[in-house]
Amino acid sequence: MSLSLKKLAGETVIYGASTMIGRLLNWLLMPFYIRTLSTYEYGVVVNFYGVISVLLVILTYGLETGFFRFAGKAKSYKSVYETLLCLLSFTSFIFLSFGIFFFRNVSVSFYGGQHQYAILLVFFILAIDSFVSLPFAKLRLENKSLKFGIIKLISIGANIFFNLFFLVGVPYFINKGLFQGFLSFIHFEELGKVFFVFLSNGISSLITLFLLMSEIKWHRNYLDFRLIKPVLIYSLPILFVGICGMVTQNIDKILLPSLLGSNGFEQLAIYGANFKIGVLMSLFAQSFRFAFEPYFFKNREHGKEQYAKIMDYFIFFGLTIFLGVNIFLDWINILLTDIYTEGNYIIPIILLALLFYGIYYNLSLWYKLTDKTWIGALLGGVGALISVTLNFVLVPIYGIIGSAIALFFGYFSITLLSWLLGKKFYPVPYKPLRYLFYFVLAGIFFLLDHYTVFEILFFQYLYKGTIFVVFIGSFFVIQKYGQN
Repeated sequence: MSLSLKKLAGETVIYGASTMIGRLLNWLLMPFYIRTLSTYEYGVVVNFYGVISVLLVILTYGLETGFFRFAGKAKSYKSVYETLLCLLSFTSFIFLSFGIFFFRNVSVSFYGGQHQYAILLVFFILAIDSFVSLPFAKLRLENKSLKFGIIKLISIGANIFFNLFFLVGVPYFINKGLFQGFLSFIHFEELGKVFFVFLSNGISSLITLFLLMSEIKWHRNYLDFRLIKPVLIYSLPILFVGICGMVTQNIDKILLPSLLGSNGFEQLAIYGANFKIGVLMSLFAQSFRFAFEPYFFKNREHGKEQYAKIMDYFIFFGLTIFLGVNIFLDWINILLTDIYTEGNYIIPIILLALLFYGIYYNLSLWYKLTDKTWIGALLGGVGALISVTLNFVLVPIYGIIGSAIALFFGYFSITLLSWLLGKKFYPVPYKPLRYLFYFVLAGIFFLLDHYTVFEILFFQYLYKGTIFVVFIGSFFVIQKYGQN
């Protein structure tokens, strides 16, 4: 392996490990929240984070990708970086100012006047997180992967620590009558637990900003405002793609409370907790890319054959996650409480939806390699439109499963369209019949497990384990003897 490839692989491991550990730690906040917050409060938290995900894409407006593109073309990337950082600081300041003046109006309009100060914190978090996106991009450009990973993990660790402090430590101190002078400044009961969830996030965002201060510098000599127009022209289509992706993924968390009426936030809490179980598929998809991309990059001379091989492995391992989670859901349900397990029926749909999103990501190479990214933007728009429309149609009739179905068809449709278009513009020797066989086999084993019950628990789990092992074994048989 060449030195550059070793360096790439090493950086991939650091970026991948920090990202995966960070996402896993954030994922583990779910079982903590459902035990410390009411279903209504957790529903509000899920809703707020859904809004944050969409707004964060809007507030960064594709500048990270624009920075990478123009930094590579410029004589000095510092002029590009500092000009865009100046622009981003201005828009973040405008957004925060809007929040300071209108957070009460937002509360009255969308939340019945509740959670006013939590909403103010959301504006604060979004302003900081959008601003620091560019310093993080600079670290990546300068190959400072270790610093990037350490700052990310410190930020997540701080968020978890302050969640524990405010939601467990402070109530304990209050009950024991400890530190009363200090606690009188916190106003725990008045502000509510939702406020302290976002206060924890706000503190972690501030810590991130502090740790990145060495990357935040302006020199008048480097500012070139003529760069702004071409960068924005390049970045705005990327913004559209990002918004469509975030809308498809988060519109359910945003719309459910209003579509379900009086108990909307409680239903969203159940949906959100079970969705988190399904997010195991997203964790797999991201870790798969980090683990396998360096290997296949090393063998890139094989080209399209390797892309097909990647898809083969990805679909099988994704279906293994699908089957494993559903077969052993009783064990995974230890993370949930009884009221949240009522929503387990959405998990298979969420897992399949996120698997198709992973397949779509792997398919997307064709429009990137052929410079037809505008088609990717259109596909993203189609997915978002389908997801939004089906949420409005299905949720009032079927409840939270309607959102899961909407997500599935949003991702399935763009996966199918991308595959059909890819056959025309950049044909890759995928093996659709083999992939279909994997899906059918996983479906059969899923149904066998679902409808077969043994009175003796030992035989039940022996049966489950056998199904799981047979499915995995089938892959190796197909790899050895299969042709299509």
